[in-house]
Amino acid sequence: MKFKIFLSLAALTFSSLNHAETVQNTNAVKPLNDVRVSMQRMLRSTEGRYFLSLYAGIWNPHAVLTDLVENKNIAFKGLQKADQLTLKSVNSETDATENGAYQLTGTLNANTGYFKTLLSESTDTFGKNIQFEPAVKVSNKPSFVFKFYSGNENTPYGAPLQRVDVINKSTNQTIQSLTGFVAYPKSIGYMDINFDGYYDVILSDISQSYSVEDKRYIYWMYNPKTGKFQRSPQLEKIIGFPNLHGEKQQIDFGGDRIYQVTNGLLNRI
Repeated sequence: MKFKIFLSLAALTFSSLNHAETVQNTNAVKPLNDVRVSMQRMLRSTEGRYFLSLYAGIWNPHAVLTDLVENKNIAFKGLQKADQLTLKSVNSETDATENGAYQLTGTLNANTGYFKTLLSESTDTFGKNIQFEPAVKVSNKPSFVFKFYSGNENTPYGAPLQRVDVINKSTNQTIQSLTGFVAYPKSIGYMDINFDGYYDVILSDISQSYSVEDKRYIYWMYNPKTGKFQRSPQLEKIIGFPNLHGEKQQIDFGGDRIYQVTNGLLNRI
């Protein structure tokens, strides 16, 4: 049986304004350092053959390259130095043992998302030049940085994440403070959940005695019309981490919970 969840901005607005506009007393929170922003980029090659899901800007950059013609996936892990990435193929996303079959190297423009690469096989001396670009292009995509704050509570993970300030990278102005949650303090997800070209914020919910292992998540979806993030209680009802398959416009939450995103609707398949 299928059921639908609206991911359209209109459906999200009614439930999120109180969360987005409520700012906690700054005396009740303190800066939280060393929060990792795990950003997933979904890129497509200019000729349309390859799709790349890339996690960069972290200590262990990794990616999955999908060959849409041969219908195969290649998992990579590697190193990043400034804007230069060197990734080597591994057995799978879950088995990070290098197999030496492929290497993907290139220069990533962190602002535009364009990634100029060389894909080479162990048997190929010259390799193949591939230019990647954002899979969904938008002309007014904002660039944000985040500041994190914890409360005075204590959890098995330390002081929890309870506030995220969203700062415009160009103007250095705080445009919004996200509050009203108790979240895992070590990392956040930053990815395009609804495949509209804008990145959304995902937090691991540790309120109500939840643990990270419970895989409960808090979703703040970016609304380009308002320029703000809006919380989505609809998505928060789904248990499991959202593994995005941008080439199919699908979200896999695990446990056979796979959803297709079509015209702002999330349909279970």
